[in-house]
Amino acid sequence: MATRDDTAVRAGPGSASAGWSGVAGGRWGRRLLWAVGCLSVAVVVGRAVHTAVTVHQLDLDVYLMGASHLFGGHLYTVQLPGSGLPFTYPPVAALAFVPLTVLGRTSAQVVWAVVSVVALVGFIAVSLRAVRPGWPGSDVALWSLVLSYPAMALDPVGLTFSFGQVNLVLALLVLADLTGTWSIAGRTLPRGVLTGLAAAVKLTPAIFVPYLFLTRQVRAGVAALVTLVVAGLAMVVVVPSESWSFWTRYLFDAHRVGGVVFVSNQSLRSTLVRFTRDHASEHLVVAVVAAVAVAGLAVATRAARSSSPLLGVLVCAVTGLLVSPITWAHHLVWAVPVLLWLALAEDRPAGGRVWAAAGAAWLWWGAIWRVPHGSGRELHDSVAQLLLADSYTLAMLLFVGGVALMLALRRRAGRSGAP
Repeated sequence: MATRDDTAVRAGPGSASAGWSGVAGGRWGRRLLWAVGCLSVAVVVGRAVHTAVTVHQLDLDVYLMGASHLFGGHLYTVQLPGSGLPFTYPPVAALAFVPLTVLGRTSAQVVWAVVSVVALVGFIAVSLRAVRPGWPGSDVALWSLVLSYPAMALDPVGLTFSFGQVNLVLALLVLADLTGTWSIAGRTLPRGVLTGLAAAVKLTPAIFVPYLFLTRQVRAGVAALVTLVVAGLAMVVVVPSESWSFWTRYLFDAHRVGGVVFVSNQSLRSTLVRFTRDHASEHLVVAVVAAVAVAGLAVATRAARSSSPLLGVLVCAVTGLLVSPITWAHHLVWAVPVLLWLALAEDRPAGGRVWAAAGAAWLWWGAIWRVPHGSGRELHDSVAQLLLADSYTLAMLLFVGGVALMLALRRRAGRSGAP
């Protein structure tokens, strides 16, 4: 049964919009809220640019290194001086960063910081539009600005800016693609194309391809798959040697990245390694990961059909994070739409706002960093410390499992004729 909070929100998009828009209390209150929004995004820009000019952003440096060596025959053998980090993405990713190589490192970091800020605000806006499609565009814009700094303060988003990562851009492409309709020069862009493009840059979004077929979005699934394949074939023509090396060798070498034990790796595989003190059987790990992948896709499919398309996308995204061999903490930028779904969506569970507040507080606190970590110390943590160190993974499992339970209870209530 719905709580009073649920009833207020589920009365309809108009009432929900009025509830949030009315928080400011009239014209002057709304102007004040716009001022808060402008201040929020100004702080985000200031922090992003300050980081860009004062911090050596390792991941962006790896992207630039890859772009610089794309045509030299050493894309996957060169290593970043000082850190030894290799380039691990498909050749398309290296090509995407070639334009930044004409700039100095600091200038490139500043440009990428601005791109990331735009991606963050856009990600919030697309999330809000998907969660509350009845909201006026002005409300979506207003709250996207207001929430920009709170979103940046979340551990995964903050880390994305610190490392100069590509996560926000890719998540934006997928979420915009699968929850909205977009036009270029007056022509509607086929659904699936942006998802395929994101997967061509970084393979983890490829989990949305089977999801699209499972949810009977066949055209979108075909479009995503064709885009991914065409992008790969195009790079075979441009850099045949590097493409061959990636697709036949480096694609399957997950250990090349390293960091399986490091606490920032919140994949299910890494969590199992830490909890078993690195004594887990490889066959067991593969079996567990495969089971979670199948179960997660099943829950995502069910969610899309019986609850909302957005929930299906979110469950699929979280499943992808769980089953990926490497899921650094900064990959979890999908927390932004998940938290907004818990707080605002019409199909959210009872107590959703409490879960959203708790999740946001946990990510603001950066729980996984509160235990001894680095240099293999994670393998010597106590059980309580391991629960804290792997809390992002456990939260993702809780989300997928919680959605499955919610859908089952609603289905049972529907069959029994309960209100």
